[in-house]
This record gives sequence, C-alpha cells and structure tokens, in this order.
Amino acid sequence: MQSRNKKLNIAMVCDPIGENKSGVVVSTMRFGKLLKERGHHVIFIGARSKEHKDHSYHDDVKAYRYRSLPVPKSGGWHLAFPTVQQLKKVFLDEKIDVVHILLPMSGSIVAIKAAKALNIKIVAHSHSQPENLFMDMPKIIQPALGKIWNKYLAWTYGKAESLIYPTEMARGLLSKLSDPNQPSAVISNGINLKEFGPAKIGDFYERYGIPADKIKLLFVGRLYPEKSIDTLIKAIPQIIKEHPNTHVMIVGGGHLRPKLEKLTDRLGVRKHVTFLGLIDEEDKILAYNASDIFVLPSLAELEGMVVLEAMACGKPIVISDAEMSASRYFVDGNGFLFKSEDHEDLARQVSKLIGDPELRKKHGEASFANIKRYDIETSIGLLEEVYYLALNK
Repeated sequence: MQSRNKKLNIAMVCDPIGENKSGVVVSTMRFGKLLKERGHHVIFIGARSKEHKDHSYHDDVKAYRYRSLPVPKSGGWHLAFPTVQQLKKVFLDEKIDVVHILLPMSGSIVAIKAAKALNIKIVAHSHSQPENLFMDMPKIIQPALGKIWNKYLAWTYGKAESLIYPTEMARGLLSKLSDPNQPSAVISNGINLKEFGPAKIGDFYERYGIPADKIKLLFVGRLYPEKSIDTLIKAIPQIIKEHPNTHVMIVGGGHLRPKLEKLTDRLGVRKHVTFLGLIDEEDKILAYNASDIFVLPSLAELEGMVVLEAMACGKPIVISDAEMSASRYFVDGNGFLFKSEDHEDLARQVSKLIGDPELRKKHGEASFANIKRYDIETSIGLLEEVYYLALNK
C-alpha cells in the first residue's frame, strides 16, 4: 500500500502543452505547478513546435517534447509522436509512479503503451467532446464522427486505473464509455484564488484602445465554432439600440477571427467591438476586472474554466443554456441563462444587467461568494487522492 505521505513522480501527458491558451493546456499547467509546490515531482510530455523545438520548462516543470505534426485550424496544437522506447526511458529515468493522460491524442497512445510495458499506473482525464472537434465538419457526417471519437475515447479510458471528470455533467455524458466498475471521480479544474480576484486595471484600456466610459461585455475563449461567438456579435445591434454606451471585448485567438470581424462590419457594430487576441495571463486577469459582465455563448463545455475566472473577479455572468454545456450550472443567483444560439434572448438577458447597476453589483457579489466552492487547492487534494487510489488498486 502506498502511503498518502509519499511524494509521487507524475508524468502529465498533454500534446500541446504551453502552445496555446486552451482550457486543457491551462488546467494541465496549473495542476502541474501546484502539485510541484506540494512536493511531488512532475514532468510534462508534449509536442515540439516552432516556439519549443526541444525540451523546455513551464513554471519550473520540465516538458519533454517530441517530433510532431501541426493540427489544422487548431490555434497552435501539435500532435506528439514519441516512440515507446523514448517514453519508457523517460519514465524509468524520472522514476514515474503515475502517468496522467490529459488529452487523448497521439502522445497519450504511446504513453499508455510505455506505461503498460513498465507496469506504471495510468489515470485518464476527460477533457474532450466531439463538439470540440467536428463542428467545422458538414453536419451530415458529424454524428458518425462523434461515434468514432467516442469509441476511441472508450479504448483510451479503458486502459486507465481511474477516470477523472471535471463535472457531473461530463461524467453523465461519458460514463457510458467506461467500465461501470472502473473507479472515477469528479474534480473541478478549479481556480487559483491567490491569482484571480478583484484587481486594479491600470492602463489596460489605453493599451488596448478600449473606451473607458462604456459598459463592457467580455468573452474569453478560443474563436472556434463550438464557442458560438457569432451569437454574441449578432446580439450587439439590439443591445446598443437600447444601451448605446456598451462595448464588447473579445479575448482569444482562432481561425474564425477574420469571419467574426467581417460579421461586425456587416452588422455595422465594428466600433463597438475590440478583438484583443491572445493575451498573457496577467492581462487576462485585468480583462476580467476591466469588464462589467461576462458572456459565454458556448455550445459545448465540460466545465468552463473562463466562467470560474470571471466569477473569481466578481463578475455577473450570462451563459448559454446549451444542452452540452456544463457552464450553465454556474448560474446560481449571479447572472442569467439565455436560449442557446438565440441572439435576441442573449440581448434581453444582457440588457437586464446593463440597465440596472444595483443588479450587476448584486450578481457580481454572488459570483464572488459562489467561487469559494471551486478553490483549486481542493481540486489538487482530490487529484492526489485519485493518484494514491490508483497506486493501491
């Protein structure tokens, strides 16, 4: 039996580690950093890229990087292709106790084979939905692609001693892919309350050319089809008709940006929107604090880390009531839901908050109170328990 006082050697496998700001990459890096702070030895397994052509470090955590291929329209994702022998050597040299699969991509397949060959325990994390991958595809083939992907997930997850889901909704969606006797746990990605919270914004407006005297709506995320950002943009004419002192900030990168910019031009709302692009973590915290209302029109979220970040900064939230989005469950006296892909309903819900400063304040305070349930330190403790249970299985 492994003692829960024993510090562990953990390999976290996430092909695009450090390459973009997607939720799974950010979550992996946050977990790795905090596990290291608790005394565990952590390494990342990822892909080489133009920015990282060899092994590198992120928050003092070493990332082993291997030959790769770029993923089209992914915003910088690469598939890693290490050999089994390469990973077996790393796992032996680093005395790895647990291999933690964060993304079921090519690097994970090799890591699973290497771990099995060395009798190393495997933990698999649910961070993927078919909607994240196939919404750019013709609708007629999306169901078939989803079935193929789910079969692949079932194969991957079936190799693990334990599964981790970020929400109960995620477990409900994906539990049918796993053995009912396979241990599983629900662990929020969590939020570091030492980093995210109310803060002075300094010269943020000036640096990004944002009007300071407006009510600011904020979206943060990848500019991808499943995020449904066009729904927010289509709502702007109705919003500014009633509240002309409104401005929208869109933070994030992705292949849809040119199309979304053209949409703002076509609707005549370009001057009411600022695309900030990819920004660093410090500026992202300032963006939350520089906003008045956070909006997430996304159609698919297994949790929604950006909602946690907005709540930690004390912001009211307006969230799509999409069937495949767990983010809707964060709305609890701190904002409103709107009908999925319905820009008119989005405008109505946002307008309630724009027109009532006291309501914005009340819902923002509720967000700040609710976020305490999602402290990342709690998530790290639960993650450690999963590791120890896998080792003792």
